[in-house]
Amino acid sequence: MKREDKGLASNYLCDLEQGAEVEVTGPFGATFLMPSTAESHLLLICTGTGSAPMRAFTMQRQRSGATGGMTMFFGARTPDSLPYFGPLKKVPETLLKQHLVFSRQPDQDKEYVQDRILAEQDRVAELLEDDRTHIYICGLRGMEEGVELALTSIAESLGQQWTALRDAMREDGRYHVETY
Repeated sequence: MKREDKGLASNYLCDLEQGAEVEVTGPFGATFLMPSTAESHLLLICTGTGSAPMRAFTMQRQRSGATGGMTMFFGARTPDSLPYFGPLKKVPETLLKQHLVFSRQPDQDKEYVQDRILAEQDRVAELLEDDRTHIYICGLRGMEEGVELALTSIAESLGQQWTALRDAMREDGRYHVETY
């Protein structure tokens, strides 16, 4: 296994003795599932290892011939800190519009996923108005507040209240959050 500099999970696993037992817990079941309709559009917002389910989503949609497309906002410190991103680079832009956002680039201002969401607010607004859009947020819990504020601002620009829209999407099974 490759050891990632400052990778919490990878370092933990690399440091285990062979044969050590690991207890794995977490949400499972029906909380973070893809829509069954090929026309659904996925709005994917993630940081770090939160990209893992997004990779699975893109592979499944490629294999199934889904037509709804996907838009991803993926935050990391630097391009070098994207060890899980290799397969996503091969997904055609016609299926996946990628917004890679880096917060620790030399000689550049910090940018976070919520900043890029706001920069792409017209496209995100179109997605929020489309009842075929499903939102998936996965990664560090620290990004959740910023993403909520960005989506609040965009919903208000449409004359809608984000909390009401979010709750309706959640009730319809179109809003999913898995943060840690």
